[in-house]
Amino acid sequence: MPRIIKNTSPVKPKVKKTKKSPKALAKVQPKLKTHSPKSSPVAYYNCLMNYAQQGFYDEGKKQKIHACCKKCKSTAPALNNQRDQELVKLIASYRQVGDSLAKLLKPVPVK
Repeated sequence: MPRIIKNTSPVKPKVKKTKKSPKALAKVQPKLKTHSPKSSPVAYYNCLMNYAQQGFYDEGKKQKIHACCKKCKSTAPALNNQRDQELVKLIASYRQVGDSLAKLLKPVPVK
């Protein structure tokens, strides 16, 4: 008995190309969502630790822990950026102190 082999190649249907108006394209293309910078666990932990040290008081009111967690989750990236800027300022001031001390305290030659 002869063996029958079927053609398994996919058949591409013919599609008519039509020009779409810019409004129609805007509906089809998804809008890009802007995401806030991702919070690092270290910044989140530091924020919560600061709230805990203050007794979970914020702006004169005692906050619930859940509210503080929510606030830390949203503000931790901003606090992290602010902390980095303060560190840069601190390092620059230490360098200035070191330079001025080097000028004032000249080493005594050893005989």
